[in-house]
Amino acid sequence: MIFGTFNDRLWYFALVFGGVSVVAMVIARHSWQQFQNALKAPLAWDNGDVPYQRDWDFRYWRRMGRLAAMLSIFLSVLWLIP
Repeated sequence: MIFGTFNDRLWYFALVFGGVSVVAMVIARHSWQQFQNALKAPLAWDNGDVPYQRDWDFRYWRRMGRLAAMLSIFLSVLWLIP
C-alpha cells in the first residue's frame, strides 16, 4: 500500500516536470528571439558591442528545459518499474 502511493507520486512528479520543461523551452525560444534581435539592433554608446546579460538568458532556460525533460523521463521510467 505504501508503494502504491509512492508510485502515484512518481507519476505526478513526472507530469509536473514535463509541464515545467515545456514552459522552460517556450521561454528559451522567446529569449533566443530576443537575443537575435539584440544582435541585429544598432550598438548603443553605453554598451559598445556587448549585448546585455539578460539577452543571454536563452542558455539558462534551454538548460532548465532539458533538465526538467530528462527528470520527467527518468521519473516516468521509475513509475513503470513495479
